[in-house]
Amino acid sequence: MSSTQHTDTLKNVRAISTLLYWVCAIAIIFQILVVPLVWYAPGWVEASTSQMTVSLADLHALSGWQKYVTMAVMMIPSLVLAYGLYRLRKMFGAFAHNAIFQPEPIRHLKAFGIALLAQTLIKPLTGAATSVLATFHRPAGERVLSIGLSNAEASTLFLGGLIIVIAWVLGEAARIDDENRSFV
Repeated sequence: MSSTQHTDTLKNVRAISTLLYWVCAIAIIFQILVVPLVWYAPGWVEASTSQMTVSLADLHALSGWQKYVTMAVMMIPSLVLAYGLYRLRKMFGAFAHNAIFQPEPIRHLKAFGIALLAQTLIKPLTGAATSVLATFHRPAGERVLSIGLSNAEASTLFLGGLIIVIAWVLGEAARIDDENRSFV
């Protein structure tokens, strides 16, 4: 690769990483706000209810401690993913400042993969807890325990695992490169 191509590639990496750094910031804000939007902007959420284990009517019928505990439980997967996006944002920030094959951005990539796996594994559990909490006020026999699983969860688990393995490989490549540089 010529020096000009290398410089252009790094310039492109920095530019795209800067853009993705800000996209991650927006995604973090969205992840934090998505559950409150379900509660307080019901017209907005109609399209995204396919992943919910309870109806919007059940959620809006809640009051007092049930409402706040259910909301907190529903926020757990979003907060886990927001943390993962925070780490991804830090990785893009490092890339934007030319820290490409350094240990720091590789650790951020691995942490994002772990957060993605954790969020995917937690989501069905919090969905089940949400269904129990949302129907707790009903009489016996009308309470619901609902667990929602989809092909998306399987794909996300695979993607999270792939990201972790890629981070391990990059970490090993950076370690070997550092070791080779010390011989010269």
